[in-house]
Amino acid sequence: MPEFDFTFPGSNTIHYSRRVTAWVVAPERITLETGLLHCCHGWGGNRFQYAELMRDFANRYDLVCVATEFRQSGFDFDHVTGRGSGIPYDASHFQVLDCLNAIRETLRLYPNLNRQRLLVFGGSQGGHITMLMTVFAPRSFAAAISGSGIAWLDQERIAWAGRDFSDDELAVRDTVRLAPEVRCPVVLMHGTADNTVPDSHTRALEKALRQAGKVPIVAKYFDGGGHALEPVSNRQQATIELADALLRQARLGGTDDFLAGRRVVVPAVTRSLVLDWSRPASAHDVMRWEPAAAPNNSPKDRS
Repeated sequence: MPEFDFTFPGSNTIHYSRRVTAWVVAPERITLETGLLHCCHGWGGNRFQYAELMRDFANRYDLVCVATEFRQSGFDFDHVTGRGSGIPYDASHFQVLDCLNAIRETLRLYPNLNRQRLLVFGGSQGGHITMLMTVFAPRSFAAAISGSGIAWLDQERIAWAGRDFSDDELAVRDTVRLAPEVRCPVVLMHGTADNTVPDSHTRALEKALRQAGKVPIVAKYFDGGGHALEPVSNRQQATIELADALLRQARLGGTDDFLAGRRVVVPAVTRSLVLDWSRPASAHDVMRWEPAAAPNNSPKDRS
C-alpha cells in the first residue's frame, strides 16, 4: 500500500514561512472509481492520528486518504514529539485553508481520481475543520463526517488558543451559525461523557443543520462514550457503523469548487471572508477579507 509525505507552500507566506506537510495512504490499485478522503487530526495532534483508519479505509472504500499537518500543531510545532500546539493558536482558520489546499495538491498528484467522491472526516478540532471545509468549498464534497467535533469557539477553546478573537473571526469559525451553507450529507457522532469537548457542541450543530433542512443528517450520541467514544466505541468503528453507505455510494453532483475556480463568499459580521479557488495554493490571496455589503449578526454566546 503506497504511503508517503509531500509538502507544498502554504498560503499567508508573509507570516508563515514553512511548507505544509501532508501524508497520503493510497489503495493498492487506483481505479476510475477511486475517490479521496481527507482526515483531520485534533488540536495539537499530528497527521498520523488516524493512520489505522486511513490504511483500512483506503482499500475498504477505494479512497486515496490524505491527512494534513496543521500549522502550529504536531510535528510542525515540535519536530521531535509531534505533539502540542503554538500559543497564540490559529484555532481553525488558516489550518482549514491548508487542509483544502492539501486536497487540491493531492488531486494534482492523482489527476485521474473520481472528483465526485471527495469526502472529509475529522475528530475534535479536526471535526471543526471538517465542517468549515464544507463551508469554504461548499460545492466540493460528497459527504462530511465529524466525531466529537468543536462547533464554535466557546470560552474554553478561546482560552486554549491563548488570544482574543474579533466578532468576524468568531463568526467564520462558528459552524452552527454557518450550518445553512453546508450542502453535503453530514454524519455526526459524540460521546455523552466527553470531558474535552461537550456533546452540546454536536447537538447544537445537529439542530442547526436540521433547521436549515438542506442536507441529510445522521447523528448518534454514544451513551457513556468519552472524547474518542471510548470505551463504548471508537471513531473508526463508529464511522463504519454510521457512514458505510456514504463512503461507498455518495457522489457529488456537478463540478467541485477547485476545478471550477469558484469564488466563495462567507459573510461574517463587519466583513466577508472570500475564498478564490482560481488562485494557486501558494497565492497569498486565496483567502482574504473584504468589506461586507451589510452588517451581519454577531455569533451567539453558547458558553
